[in-house]
Amino acid sequence: MSRFSIVAACLALAACKGSTRGQRFCDENLSGLWLNSTDKHYAYSFRDDGGVVEGEFMERSEDGGLTKPAERIAFDLKRSAGSVAGVMKSTGTTPGGKTCPVEFTTRISDCKPDALQIVVEMSAQVGEDCKRLTAPDGGGYPPDLSEFRLERERR
Repeated sequence: MSRFSIVAACLALAACKGSTRGQRFCDENLSGLWLNSTDKHYAYSFRDDGGVVEGEFMERSEDGGLTKPAERIAFDLKRSAGSVAGVMKSTGTTPGGKTCPVEFTTRISDCKPDALQIVVEMSAQVGEDCKRLTAPDGGGYPPDLSEFRLERERR
């Protein structure tokens, strides 16, 4: 192998490694206000530190004012090479009327600078002990998932 071939091979290898370095699913900074594209009265405020995305649900008025709902709904998502996923934290009511904290599976399924597709578990069956109920066969109940499109608020 000639000296030129060795140098070219090293440069090609470095270029390939460099092109994947730092790449991961949804490398966008998600900090800011995101609006539900179906109903702009539903807003989500996210804080992104590069590894963890925290946020909360807000209600948005026609004039753009934001208010927190009576029941806090928070998001705790973590980045990995293949996903941004975690939980939406809220509360649920048992058949007996007890209010329990509940975590709903949440993940971003598509990520663009100004638009997100997010898949969220919408309900969970919870027992009086505040734990998720299991199916008669001992397994879990299938998740009740919905997908939403969020758009970054433009100012």
